[in-house]
Amino acid sequence: MNPPRGDLASNLGIRRAHEPPDADDGCRVLVDRLWPRGLRREQVAVDLWLKDVAPSTALRKWFAHDPDKWAEFVDRYRAELDANPQALRRLEALLRAHGRLTLVYAALDPVHNHAAALREYLRQPAGGADASAAPGPQLEGLRERLEGEHARLLSLIDDARLALLRGDAQGARQVLEAMATLHAAHAHLEEARLFPSLPRAARWPRRTYEAEHEALAQALDALRQRLRDLPARIRPARQRLELIDAALPLRHLLEHHFEREEKGLFEDLGLSPGAPARPASR
Repeated sequence: MNPPRGDLASNLGIRRAHEPPDADDGCRVLVDRLWPRGLRREQVAVDLWLKDVAPSTALRKWFAHDPDKWAEFVDRYRAELDANPQALRRLEALLRAHGRLTLVYAALDPVHNHAAALREYLRQPAGGADASAAPGPQLEGLRERLEGEHARLLSLIDDARLALLRGDAQGARQVLEAMATLHAAHAHLEEARLFPSLPRAARWPRRTYEAEHEALAQALDALRQRLRDLPARIRPARQRLELIDAALPLRHLLEHHFEREEKGLFEDLGLSPGAPARPASR
């Protein structure tokens, strides 16, 4: 989400559910996954119960309100919030509509509780940057470069499959080695320079792109391992076809990931288009 700024940032409050409501609370939203024990609805007096923004049950049980786990809890909770833009957008809309938003919670500790962590999360832009701002100079020109690398990686996997069709295992190994080097550099560039600026309202969270990077690296490594001990020339036609088929899922992974980046990551960051055309499937 686009985090509240200016005067709105100071209009985010938190209050224990067991405390009486205050006239200055504005819109009161219960942000616990469970209803506060022993309290009736009229006592809690909330305008909305937003369960989805609370920590997951597994995270809540792990934390168990242990102050020694606070720092790690905040990191894990922020990761869950990064993956939950819809609920966060709802909170932002409520804040802007009412001018004042109070996050209601049931925990006993007034400091080490998820409502306090949520309030700080909402106050801070993702990656320390204004998500509504235009991309900074450090991002200019990156889309063309990255889309060029997308096209190059697709061309390389096609070259590897063509080498296998010819029975040239050594040539295919060399192409896959070049692919591995390029993919590692490509993923590092995105993770270091793009992901920290990804807004919380992004179509897909950072962890989605990171998981796909890892899946691609594993699929590429598996294919390289399969070719590692083969002779330089592959003579049986059936074996060639099997290896060509084994390389096809990697191409599909690449296509799917690149489409997600170009329609999601690049657009969410406001990166200007201007990439070369992607090679067609061979």
